[in-house]
Amino acid sequence: MEHQVLINICAIFGVATLVIVICKFLKIRYIIGYLITGVFLSPNTSSLFTKMEEVEIYAEIGIILLLFSVGLEFSFTNLKRIKNYVLIGGTSQVFLTIILTAALIWLMVRPSAQESIFWGFLYALSSTAIVIKVLQDRNKVNTPHGKFILAVLLFQDIMIVPLMLFTPILAGAGNSPGMALLWLLGKLILMGGIAFLLAKYIIPYFLKTIMKIQSQEVFLIATVFIVTGIALVTEKMGLSLALGAFIAGLIIAETDYNRMAISCFLPFRYVFMSFFFISMGMLLDYKIFLTDFPWIIFWFFFALMVKAIAGIMAARIMKIEWKTALAVGFSIAQIGEFSFVLAQSGLEYELISMNNYQIFLAVSILLMSVTPFIVGNAEKIHPTLIGLLNKKNNTPKEPIHE
Repeated sequence: MEHQVLINICAIFGVATLVIVICKFLKIRYIIGYLITGVFLSPNTSSLFTKMEEVEIYAEIGIILLLFSVGLEFSFTNLKRIKNYVLIGGTSQVFLTIILTAALIWLMVRPSAQESIFWGFLYALSSTAIVIKVLQDRNKVNTPHGKFILAVLLFQDIMIVPLMLFTPILAGAGNSPGMALLWLLGKLILMGGIAFLLAKYIIPYFLKTIMKIQSQEVFLIATVFIVTGIALVTEKMGLSLALGAFIAGLIIAETDYNRMAISCFLPFRYVFMSFFFISMGMLLDYKIFLTDFPWIIFWFFFALMVKAIAGIMAARIMKIEWKTALAVGFSIAQIGEFSFVLAQSGLEYELISMNNYQIFLAVSILLMSVTPFIVGNAEKIHPTLIGLLNKKNNTPKEPIHE
């Protein structure tokens, strides 16, 4: 009997181990190794995964687990400390990016307004996983630009939920936009009520009962049950599995057992992330680099500059000095991991074509590849620019010969 699922998992993590060892030797970030692994194992590259549906299932599992871990570490106490950065800075960054992207793409390419706005959705999100990891590695989380970046990324992680829910409405799926928004609002209110009841009464009592057994293994199993159960409830309501996983993380984070849940799941966090990034790499068709390489380069620099400008403007709105604002803008100037999920939704609702989807994946992977270098040197951008300007201004002019 052939155990295909086991063979697939063995292949995924076997190739990932080899690639990451090579990446470590070459001083390349592990997330880039995951993406490269995915490209190697893609149905477009190898014959191991013959059906793209298999890859999409793995990607969905990865995003569910990733969103749960994000919700689990969501702290309202930490949020209060940087609430102005989150609410004003985060809102400014997201909406400035959407507006700038949508306006420029509409002026250059002339797609429909819905498609232009959707591209703004995709560009609005940055990579929490990569940026935070680099900041932590370099002990820069508590720097002025690190705190602002953390706030913006936190707001983006929250915004993924309404952006995902608004995508089908943007595509005109179902009823009129007004009715669709009201129906969506109604479902969100209902889900909020269910989440409140679960968080206030049911989940704490359930976990308290489980803890009487005094078994970490049983607690872990019970937590997985809660995550999958809430995710399935949200799907039945016409929302999304990922939203349910995020809500499950929030609920457990607010209980007395949040530290134990984090300690149980923290060792698995990088497994969740690897699963997600590998599956995203598997969706990329490497042939797009051969057929559309000039467009990939163009959109690479377009995304980099638009996102940097929006980030700088958001920081300046908060009256942050130019040095920090430049560091913030360029540090978040990449496409986020949750944008991949939005892109798949846009593909489903025909807001982007398959070719543009592949170009988007290629651009995203390239931007993620250069992000560690940019974030690591973000504080040097302002001094470098000042030095170049001073050098230009101090250059002696040639005498005018009459």
